[in-house]
Amino acid sequence: MINFEEELKKFHPSLEIEGVEDAVRNHDMTDMTDIFLAMMKEKTDAAIQARAEGQAQAQAQMEQMMYTHLG
Repeated sequence: MINFEEELKKFHPSLEIEGVEDAVRNHDMTDMTDIFLAMMKEKTDAAIQARAEGQAQAQAQMEQMMYTHLG
């Protein structure tokens, strides 16, 4: 019969396995959260840019109207 206590005392993990564990643990892996956050940032940046462009266009139109009516 196998004595599990004795077998466990003899057990020594493989260095290769430990190296793989460290590599996997320390590897920065992209997951769905990272993809979602990148998509949200992209959309937010685009909205901020569109708003800034809209404000600049509105400012230019206001200046043109003032120049036309007051100039």
